[in-house]
Amino acid sequence: MITVGVAIASTREDFAPPVLGLVEGWGRGECTVIGTKIRASVPMAILTNGSLAHGLDYDDAHILAICKPSAVVVPTALALAESVGLDGRTALTAMAAGYETMTRLGMAASGEFHARGWHATAVCGTFAATVVAGKCLGLSPSELTAALGIAGSLASGVLECLEDGSWVKRLHAGWAGHSGAVAAGLARRGFTGPATILEGRFGFYRTFLGSVPDSARIVGDLGSRWETLRVAFKPYPCCHYNHAFMDCAARLRREHAVTPEAIDTVECLVPAPEVPIVCEPLASKRRPRTAYEAQFSLPYAVAVALVDDEIGIETFSHERIEDERLLALAARVSYSVAPTSTFPKSFLGRLIVRLRDGRRLEAEEPFNRGSAENPLERDDIVAKFRRNAGRVLGPSRVAALEQGTLCLAAAADIRSLLSLCATP
Repeated sequence: MITVGVAIASTREDFAPPVLGLVEGWGRGECTVIGTKIRASVPMAILTNGSLAHGLDYDDAHILAICKPSAVVVPTALALAESVGLDGRTALTAMAAGYETMTRLGMAASGEFHARGWHATAVCGTFAATVVAGKCLGLSPSELTAALGIAGSLASGVLECLEDGSWVKRLHAGWAGHSGAVAAGLARRGFTGPATILEGRFGFYRTFLGSVPDSARIVGDLGSRWETLRVAFKPYPCCHYNHAFMDCAARLRREHAVTPEAIDTVECLVPAPEVPIVCEPLASKRRPRTAYEAQFSLPYAVAVALVDDEIGIETFSHERIEDERLLALAARVSYSVAPTSTFPKSFLGRLIVRLRDGRRLEAEEPFNRGSAENPLERDDIVAKFRRNAGRVLGPSRVAALEQGTLCLAAAADIRSLLSLCATP
């Protein structure tokens, strides 16, 4: 539900036309491009829908793996299920396999991909999408092994875009899904890939990280414990590292009636691994040059939470990031490395607000809202879907799509659901 809603909402953003124009210009196919009237081939539909689903940074996340599984897994399963004609339960089974693959590959080396500049969603997602596609296409064990071997050579996604707020990270989930479908399709036709792609001398972990984690961290309790259930929903459309700090800021604003003019300084106590992503370089984080850069700015996110009662997609618009009152407050937000941290087991937030009258206000949030330890209510999740889908679709279509996604397991044919995702 959330993935589909975010993808629909993204079609109204400035990054959507280049992606939609590309897929439309390269020919039609049998698959729905969500939130549009475009039909595309399986790989191009996955590329587009995954990019839209990840484009607002509003998609869900697995905290310990530090990856966004739904934006990869769901578009891959939906496109292939639509192409092949699968029912909802079969599609959900493929999704579950993809979730477990992606989260376990990421959490086996939690935080290490980001530390080296790799985007875990992109590189781990390629393997997850391959498993999803393999399940949808009915690959044999040997074919799926070959497909995963192929996927290792297609996995990519670097985080240099965080330096200037450019758009390329938005493609990462779509590209991972696209690559996984291609890998599975090639293996189905006899193409081969190395069986040792994860642990081999030139395999995934050694090439990307320099060492291979203990395999027990990946498959030790596979089938008895489900990491899928620990995927966290996002209440805010920005980097997950910001969320607990935003909750702290919002609580202090409400409880103490804090106004921007009353604030002297704001200090964030940040886990060290988060600093390169949301705190540095400090000058551009305090004054984001693009909307996407604002989504990865802790000073901007905290300033917004200290000012606005509601935070949504428009909070990170071009117009909002030019608000001088907001930017003046962001300029007074600094950070220190937290002396203790549970990262990456949780994305905690600690905030110290010093007021001009001499008062000192503090707040701490050990678990970001939406996580397994601090979950969103069902009504909050549904409301998020309605807001996002309602940017494009009318109320009756939104209601029908909501019901369809909630009852996906009972769907006899996934195509009926996807027909609701398209515009007339």
